[in-house]
Amino acid sequence: MANRMQRRRSKQKVENEYTQSTKSIIITLVVVVVVFLLFYFITVMINNSNRKLNTKEPTEEEVSIQYYEILGDDTFVMSPHEYYVLFYDFEGPEAVYYDYLFNQYAGVENQYIYKVDLSKGFNKKFIAEDETNKKAKKAGDLKVKEATLIKIRKGKNVDYIEGSSQVIANELMK
Repeated sequence: MANRMQRRRSKQKVENEYTQSTKSIIITLVVVVVVFLLFYFITVMINNSNRKLNTKEPTEEEVSIQYYEILGDDTFVMSPHEYYVLFYDFEGPEAVYYDYLFNQYAGVENQYIYKVDLSKGFNKKFIAEDETNKKAKKAGDLKVKEATLIKIRKGKNVDYIEGSSQVIANELMK
């Protein structure tokens, strides 16, 4: 009889262990599902487009290409055969005046002018600390100190004007 009781107890113990392991698996699955649903609902609440949180409709902007602003490296390689290149700081104190001069000259038919922004990083290497190079034959030799107008004819530097805006205006308005 003792053997029977012992077998029943061991059988009940196995059943108890089985039911406990089943319960722990079910509890674990329920906790995982609850955590998953919690994260899902939090994400939906944050990204809810009805509330306009963290969402912005993209605006369509018309693309425009400008052909007048160039890099200093392109000074001697532009077309046509004869043109001016105006070097100045687009954000400097006289930038508005140079823009006006540029637009006046560019508005005349068969007159070509390009501009170079000295405040841009790519053009910093053309700013001279001491002396300018008025006889530059290629872009690597070019050095300017302030607003400068260079006349290029057939890829060669034929006229180099630096100084005040009045001197540059007189050259452009000849």
